[in-house]
Amino acid sequence: MNAFLISIPIYILTFFFISATDTSSTDFQLIKKGDGISFYERWITMKNGTKSREVKFTIEINAPTKNILEVLTKEEYGEKWNENTLDYKIKATENQSWISYIRYSFPFPLSDRECYLHNQLIETEQGSTILFRTEESRIFSKGEDLVQMTGLKGRWEIIDKRDHSLLRYHIISVPEKGLPRWIVDPIIRKNLWTTMETLKSTIEEI
Repeated sequence: MNAFLISIPIYILTFFFISATDTSSTDFQLIKKGDGISFYERWITMKNGTKSREVKFTIEINAPTKNILEVLTKEEYGEKWNENTLDYKIKATENQSWISYIRYSFPFPLSDRECYLHNQLIETEQGSTILFRTEESRIFSKGEDLVQMTGLKGRWEIIDKRDHSLLRYHIISVPEKGLPRWIVDPIIRKNLWTTMETLKSTIEEI
């Protein structure tokens, strides 16, 4: 089995509350749409009172689902579509699961970060789902003093629509404390949109 390189922009992944569920929310707002990509966002309140950003993308891709799996699987593609990635590594753990290491470089006011993700592939007749969550580790960064992302959880969904494929992405996150939304929001949205555009084009080119 190939290991998946799952890399999500650091701008939205600072903290993710895995066990908490939202107690209040509004409807999703369409942020941007074009070229088969739809970007939605809303703010929800978790049980502990924390305001969290919930993001989802739907991407129509003119390629078979196997192309999506190939691009998400192989490291040779990962460097192309992932934004701001300095380094990434993969370690298989067990059947259809693996750990991926991603190191990011970001402009001021954000500092460089690293992230270890535990990934699990689930395949059904309806399609494939990749679940991912952060894993505390230093196997690829022993002796380095980088800020490590923790508490992240999300998923990719891959669906065969016969004449095209549908890729869905979903995540909930909390922006870093101390950075106002008028600074953070444009960075988040631009980085996410560019990442998904590049992912779509990479899949359709192979």
